[in-house]
Amino acid sequence: MPLDSKPIRADAPRKGKKTLIAGSRPKKKAVSRRHKDNLYGQIEETKFRRYIVHDLPRYRQYVEEGGAEIYSPAELDELEKAGVSDRLPPRATGYYLDLAKRSTAVRNLIKARPEEMDDLSGESDPSNQLKYSPTPGLLHKYELVLLYVVRACSSWCRYCYRSDFLTGKTGKDTASIHEIAEYIKGHNAKVESGEITDKPKIREGLLSGGDPMVLSNRNLFDYMNGLAEAGVEVIRIGTKELAFFPQRFDDRFFAMLDLFHELHPHVLVSFMVHFTHPDEFLKLDADGQVVRDGHGRALRNPVVEKSIKRLRSRPFVTLENQTPIIDSVNDDADTLLVLQQEMKRLGVNNHYFFQCREIEGHRAFAIPVERAWKLHAQSQAGLSGIERSRFALSTEAGKTELVSVIEGDERLRAIGGELGDALADGLVVFRLHRTPHEDRQNDLIIARRNPEALWITGYEDRILYDGRKPDTESKWGALLAALGPALMQAAE
Repeated sequence: MPLDSKPIRADAPRKGKKTLIAGSRPKKKAVSRRHKDNLYGQIEETKFRRYIVHDLPRYRQYVEEGGAEIYSPAELDELEKAGVSDRLPPRATGYYLDLAKRSTAVRNLIKARPEEMDDLSGESDPSNQLKYSPTPGLLHKYELVLLYVVRACSSWCRYCYRSDFLTGKTGKDTASIHEIAEYIKGHNAKVESGEITDKPKIREGLLSGGDPMVLSNRNLFDYMNGLAEAGVEVIRIGTKELAFFPQRFDDRFFAMLDLFHELHPHVLVSFMVHFTHPDEFLKLDADGQVVRDGHGRALRNPVVEKSIKRLRSRPFVTLENQTPIIDSVNDDADTLLVLQQEMKRLGVNNHYFFQCREIEGHRAFAIPVERAWKLHAQSQAGLSGIERSRFALSTEAGKTELVSVIEGDERLRAIGGELGDALADGLVVFRLHRTPHEDRQNDLIIARRNPEALWITGYEDRILYDGRKPDTESKWGALLAALGPALMQAAE
């Protein structure tokens, strides 16, 4: 579809159907902007025409009007029969659909599958996030707080672990910056006075959702300015807009970003970008092959490269990439290697590779934990020290890094009991890389291998040492039970 054509409205209401979900609380924008007419008058907006295609009927209309076709008519019939929109309606920009037409990996990232509905087991609230939500729209686990600022993205990844928020199924609400700022100032005051001793001061704020970059410049500025005025030192913006619609990073956005820096020169702005496959930022020909220069180096998608260069030109900005490893998208060691090499060559740091979260329907796109770890480990072998990343699970206990999978030895089964089975089958070793409990930071979780496990829940009945537990006795409890017969024999 040409860029100047009429957009298909993603928000068009359906006749006879009214759904009320969280997010309707007044955000009191007038309070944020009171006595700041001169300031907000400097922020200009662009009315972007992303041509977001949302749900299957609108996609059929989009194709009829000349849009990129990534589903056959038979596939669309199967999706409607399966009711896939009840889990997460398909959604994408015209820009990304055109890319998906040329790239199988990109296509698999946003293309809905009927099998998503075959098994809806999983967590409705991934990692029990509501447990850490002291006020609507806020998660507080570390020295960082996360704010849900918008219930939309330009496109929807099928593996999205925020699908419950996007669809409103768990009642999570969007954040009011006034409530959040008061919470941050109140919490930090209590830490300084000694009233709170089990949590550090809040130093960072992560704008998330949804994707904050679908907000208008003024609405985005509301959140950034509010966090800075509350004393936050680092503002993270979690976004996949550089992949989904890089045109969003235009002159008016950068003018707003520079204005923010002029007001808050000591605040770092870190863009937590989300590139899942090299095809999202490399230059592809009509057949989907990477275009290379005379030295064999991959060329970049010029729109993406321009936006990244403009971000990097600002010394108060950093870029960090993080993404899960997903079936039929990037579950290949060579792909992960190229992704990390080319990200660093673009000046984007490699932050995390994640295991696909245990959301409802995750079995359609997750690969086993141990296989994902192995693919990541293989990809690290060809990387320099500054190109490397971590592989982790974002669990209720915090960022849990899988650091080793130890092969077992069948001869050790002769030891007998649960310990003999564990040593024969092999072990997995997790490390609590980031945890809300200071006394457990960097502790380990050691469990018997389970090659079929898709999440840490697949190891819960196999744990020998559990660093998530609060005291030494409980951490060693499972291993002591496994050693019980041998200890009794030794005591005799």
